[in-house]
Amino acid sequence: MKIQLSRKFFVSTVSVIALSFCLPALAAVGPPIVGDDSATITQTSETGSTASQNQPGQYSNAAYIDQSYGTSDIATQQQNRDSFSTPSYDFSAYGDQSITQTSNTAAQASQTDNSTNATQTINQASNSSGTAAQTINAPAAWTEYNVQSATQNGNNGGSIAQTIGLSNSPTSVASNNTQTAAQTGQTNSTITEGIDGDNASGNSQTATETVGSANVINQTNLSSGLDNIQTASIVYGDSNMIGQTHTGGGLTNTQTASISYGNDNTVTQNQDSGTLNSESATVYAGSFNTIDQYQGIGGGNNIELASVQYSSSGLIVQRQDNSSSSGQEYASQNSNTGANQIGQYQGKSGNYAFVTQTGDTGNLAIQNQGGAYFSAVGNTLSPSHN
Repeated sequence: MKIQLSRKFFVSTVSVIALSFCLPALAAVGPPIVGDDSATITQTSETGSTASQNQPGQYSNAAYIDQSYGTSDIATQQQNRDSFSTPSYDFSAYGDQSITQTSNTAAQASQTDNSTNATQTINQASNSSGTAAQTINAPAAWTEYNVQSATQNGNNGGSIAQTIGLSNSPTSVASNNTQTAAQTGQTNSTITEGIDGDNASGNSQTATETVGSANVINQTNLSSGLDNIQTASIVYGDSNMIGQTHTGGGLTNTQTASISYGNDNTVTQNQDSGTLNSESATVYAGSFNTIDQYQGIGGGNNIELASVQYSSSGLIVQRQDNSSSSGQEYASQNSNTGANQIGQYQGKSGNYAFVTQTGDTGNLAIQNQGGAYFSAVGNTLSPSHN
């Protein structure tokens, strides 16, 4: 194991190090702390070891941890000062946190920052039941241009959790941030991405599951704002779930989900209020897959798109709340083997609904505008009238 700091300090036998340089105590008002520090920890073939890095400097700190061929190792990086709001400048900028864990069963990786323009990266490979958690807070009521990236490969039972924008301010801003997560060859694993803040715009969330089963993707944006993007995909997998949620309204926000070559998968998309927002979901080559889209509570000029191709026994449900107006719903099922179903609901006025079913047998399509919801029990639709 190796521990290295850019200030020419080297230790070879200690498993845990806290990088905390002695500085005078901060008053309630005062100048920010200067950073520009770099720290590295390397641990190899260890069991139950811990690597911990704490950098209180404000600018351009860098922290790196590499744990390989171990068991139940823990890696923790922190570039905030454990104070959420006092003093008001208690946050950093342009920091870089990186953790790599390879062939490390039940490894845990955690990164925390109060920051803007920061980068957090976690890579885990061949770790069973490993966890990766990344958090960037907004103690000064704003955080922008941060990047969180996490990958897991062959990590059954693993989890990735990414959060940006937690703040005690009721008017916090979290904008132009990026979250990217990918899991490959895994089962019973989860990806959770969250953007918080009262006003969040220009954020991007991307999650991918490849060659796996019984995995779950959850993407959440809890704020108002515009031009936020949520993207999720499942390729070659069964019994997986994608959930995308955007609450708080806003404009021109986008949700996109896709499933390719899988069975018994579910996509759920939810945009609560807002205008000019869109939901899009596609299924290609599979059976018993479900798409459920909802837009509601006072929205207008929103659009829902759903497509199923080369599939059977699929279900598409599209709903726009009865207080919404001028909405559009498009649903298509093409070149399938039959027993597919589409249900569309729209309320108020000025809405458009379109259904296309081609080359199938035994399909069902239901459209209700301004009436009661259709009934959906399990994977079976039935008409419902006022």
